[in-house]
Amino acid sequence: MLTKLSFTFGSRQILQGIIDNNPDRKLKLMQASTHSNKLALFDLSNQDTIFKTPVVLNVLDETLNSSYDGLFYYQSFQVNGDRQQVLYNSLQKVIADKPGNMNAGLMTSVANKAESTTLVLLTAWNSFEDLTAWKNSESFSNLTSFTTMGSDNYYYDEVYRSIY
Repeated sequence: MLTKLSFTFGSRQILQGIIDNNPDRKLKLMQASTHSNKLALFDLSNQDTIFKTPVVLNVLDETLNSSYDGLFYYQSFQVNGDRQQVLYNSLQKVIADKPGNMNAGLMTSVANKAESTTLVLLTAWNSFEDLTAWKNSESFSNLTSFTTMGSDNYYYDEVYRSIY
């Protein structure tokens, strides 16, 4: 089971240098689909982070496969009060059900104490079409009340495509 996950952002040159200097790591270089110049390097090695400025995630539940194929759909949720447990249960259901053509899924919390109430769902998909089909399914409908911004809800999502 994957228990440690971290990622960082940077230029292709810097991130490629990290990859070249750490051949023993399971690193995945990804590009944000909406921002072609935004690159992220995910460390899926299940080890302590090697990044100087990482986003560190504590894995709470997972169904990731060993190949981590396809694109990553990163969703970050922060809700207040009683809705926190409802969100947790909804995310856990996505992981347990492993809907549609989802290759893998991770439910994590942000390790930074200031953002410790932030939950992240990271899913892997073969194609954008598979992701879109899931977002239009009943399985995704349990999350829709958490995917809009409001005074008691912060939401962010990004699709990352593998560079190589």
